[in-house]
Amino acid sequence: MNDAMFPGQAGIWETLLKEWADGLGGMEKQLLRLEARVRDRELIGELLGAIRRVKRGSAFVGATGVTKVAHELETALRTMRDNEIDADAELIDLLLSAAEVMEAGLRALGEFAGGERPPREDVALALPPDAEARWSGIVRNLRACFGRRRPAASAAGDGGAAESEAVPAGSPEAAKERLLLECFGHADRMGECIAALEREAGDREAVDALASAAHAMKTCLGKLTSVLPADDAGLPAVRDLLDAALPFAQWLGSIRDGRRPLTRDWLGLCRETAEYAKSALETAASGSGAAGPNPGLADRIRGALAELPSGRPAASPGAASAGEPAQRAALPQSIRVSQDKLDKMMNMISELLIAKNAFMHLSARLNREYNLPALSKEVKEVGFSVNRITDELQNAIMSIRMVEVKTVFQKMPRIVRDVAQLTGKKMELAMEGETTEIDKTIVEQISDPIVHLIRNAADHGIEPREERLRQGKSETGRIALRAYNKDKHVWIEIEDDGKGIDPQAVKRKALEKGLIAPEQADRMTRGQLINLIFLPGFSTAGKITEVSGRGVGMDIVKNNIENINGTVAIDSEIGKGTKVVIRLPLTLAISSGLIVEAAQERYIIPIESISETVKIRRRDIHELNGRLFAAHKGEVIGVEWLARLFLLGGRDLDGRDEFPAVVIAAGGEKFGLIVDRLLSEQEFVIKALHGQLAGIPGISGSTLLGDGRVVLIVNPADLIRLAKNG
Repeated sequence: MNDAMFPGQAGIWETLLKEWADGLGGMEKQLLRLEARVRDRELIGELLGAIRRVKRGSAFVGATGVTKVAHELETALRTMRDNEIDADAELIDLLLSAAEVMEAGLRALGEFAGGERPPREDVALALPPDAEARWSGIVRNLRACFGRRRPAASAAGDGGAAESEAVPAGSPEAAKERLLLECFGHADRMGECIAALEREAGDREAVDALASAAHAMKTCLGKLTSVLPADDAGLPAVRDLLDAALPFAQWLGSIRDGRRPLTRDWLGLCRETAEYAKSALETAASGSGAAGPNPGLADRIRGALAELPSGRPAASPGAASAGEPAQRAALPQSIRVSQDKLDKMMNMISELLIAKNAFMHLSARLNREYNLPALSKEVKEVGFSVNRITDELQNAIMSIRMVEVKTVFQKMPRIVRDVAQLTGKKMELAMEGETTEIDKTIVEQISDPIVHLIRNAADHGIEPREERLRQGKSETGRIALRAYNKDKHVWIEIEDDGKGIDPQAVKRKALEKGLIAPEQADRMTRGQLINLIFLPGFSTAGKITEVSGRGVGMDIVKNNIENINGTVAIDSEIGKGTKVVIRLPLTLAISSGLIVEAAQERYIIPIESISETVKIRRRDIHELNGRLFAAHKGEVIGVEWLARLFLLGGRDLDGRDEFPAVVIAAGGEKFGLIVDRLLSEQEFVIKALHGQLAGIPGISGSTLLGDGRVVLIVNPADLIRLAKNG
């Protein structure tokens, strides 16, 4: 009998996959914590809870590939806990690999469930071929690892790591004997749980254990039917028992989830099922066929399932009655909404944002062109109301799209551990601010840059332990990864206490590669020299390792961050360490910018790239080698006319004593853009340019003003590059 879901139950697949993802999300981090706390029974208990949820759900839908991996992981952790086996590096490596295989199986199930129909074919319910091949090696290594630590574990039937595979190896008779022994063990466990519930009906641990045993029994019976020959006298009894075990496991799942209380009458049905299970297994073991079919038991369990309410938890004795609506309303409620719907709603809010800007424009026209001040005032008041409602809608939708950065942070401890093992260094990772929220679209794009920076810090930032001890440092290097909110932005910092970056070494390497001219290098500040590592292909590493090379790929890191309107800066001190600071917008959907005018054209400069607006005096502007510079607050910055960068005019140094300018900052460098007029700040929705327009340097997109005029949005980093190239 195929236990896979049927087409009308696709929603259950979505719920199960989400539950599994939540359970496995922190598993890698917990396994790494277990390596530091080798016999932490509480931590092992948390891991077992997450794995059991996956095991129960996958067994329920018949996903045998995931079930067997979860079962092996559960067995291994139980063996560690019960026999007080230390979680050393070798064992943790194997457990991490097993968790990766389980995640691969869940991804395959998710992809299949997301297709035109829910999974039903056996191939979809098994592990992917590459994961299956890898899994066999992991199981062998796990058993060998436990065998070295506890020789009896592989031979005993007490829950050792050698206890399970989809179908045991060896002859059919040996496989039958092995599976029957396992099924008897599950039946005994069911009996113990039922006895505990008969003593205390509210024992939640016993309910969980009973449901787990029933699911394990169902899975084991499925394997047993596959190894028994068609003429085996015990096969009918096993099939009848499996026919009853399938709805029984599902029914117990509803008890565990609180959708139905476990009454005394239903507890009697549990007792009857457990007793029948032992009888049927004894029949299968003896091959006598004496037990015969028992269709009535399966029918009664199905009848009990049919009584379950759909999607509504049953009221417990202490629940609020109909006369207590306030208490029921206080319970948290949630629904699942696809991201496509949220994105569509965000786009509609964005269009509304553009429309609201028209009210102020209409109000000004009514007053200026038609001399209707009273009507102009009414339109402005309506505009203020629409503006308030739009802001509230925008904030509400943005809050729904926000996710915690821990989805990115949680894989970093594994990366640091892997680098430490490859390099032989000792290091630790401290993480702060994992609950800081940011737009989901941004989280998806910052993962790779942060991974690269963490690898750089671990591989080339942290020194070998001997070198650290010579310098009077702790032999354990420290890497800090933190996130926090400040000034309507999210800031992410990666800081290490390693050897730091030598600006003079950077300077020598840049001159050696011909990336900068000698006279240019002499004028560069310490910060500008350090930021040379963002140049394509730049590296100060003596050799490139398989992990990373500090500087190699840093240009990609910078470009990826700037593509989402973020900035990245580096500060480093020799012998003290390096800090990389990333500033990101809260969302990409809606931004604010300053409208400026140059050569009778209007442009928007994103507000996050603006350091300040100033007036630059003509006598403070100087030319050197065709480029303009100006003194600004004790430092020299480059300046250029915005109109000249866009080939719309030249440098107008005559006729005016002061020029309005916008000081922009990108990549730790400041630059002054001279414009004709500074107009106003405005929220805007960026619209991407397509075709030939998409490649225009210095332009990142366009938007609409309230009067319907199309304006271009400038890319500050591109403008600085254009100015440097003349």
